Amino acid sequence: MIGKLFYSTSILLIVFLLLSCDEQKSNFYPELTFASVPEEGVLPYFKGDVMDPYWQEDGKNLPQDLKKIPDFTLRTHENKEFNLYHLKDKYTLVTFFYAKCNGICPLITRNILNFLPKIDNQTDVQVISISVNPEIDTVDELKKFRGLYKITRNNWTFLTGSKDTIYDMARKQFGADVKVIKGQSDLNDFVHTENVYLLDKNNYLRGMYRAKGPGDLERLLIELKTLKEEDSAKNRKG
Repeated sequence: MIGKLFYSTSILLIVFLLLSCDEQKSNFYPELTFASVPEEGVLPYFKGDVMDPYWQEDGKNLPQDLKKIPDFTLRTHENKEFNLYHLKDKYTLVTFFYAKCNGICPLITRNILNFLPKIDNQTDVQVISISVNPEIDTVDELKKFRGLYKITRNNWTFLTGSKDTIYDMARKQFGADVKVIKGQSDLNDFVHTENVYLLDKNNYLRGMYRAKGPGDLERLLIELKTLKEEDSAKNRKG
């Protein structure tokens, strides 16, 4: 009797363990199965929902699921159309903000203002700041924001437009959390990223940096130089 009971218990335990294994497999991220080896002097790309760094293998094409800014159309603070054409042959730094923000936006804005003189001689670098509150941040509001911070640089463009376009881009291509907290109407209840994102000349995401403090922007300066040297090396090979 004891033997039969032990046998039955063992069978139940094995079935339970098998079911548990199946559950664990179903929660496994398939994108974690790829292998990518860091390469000195080369910035990574980013792929998948968890923004894994990815280095291109010699002789192989880039995967289709790398983070890359999609085709889009927005409006500038000068009420001009802005799309992929305006990213052509440029290294682009992307931030998300909104004009009435009293939280991290003022700090980020001032840090970028302090950063830009360090790339004054780099005409192939631009900054675009995209409003996560486009329904309120009209072209006129963007102009007022630039005036408030005395922003006069031509290489820093502020954008507004379709909320769906902006939110889709922010979440899917940059992994940025942008939303209004449910049940709240105060503009201070917006959630958005403090990151600055670096795009290469082919519109791929190549770096992410915290803009709330100056330290990570120094890393951005170094990695921007690295990216340019990487592109120069590719051009020499080509």
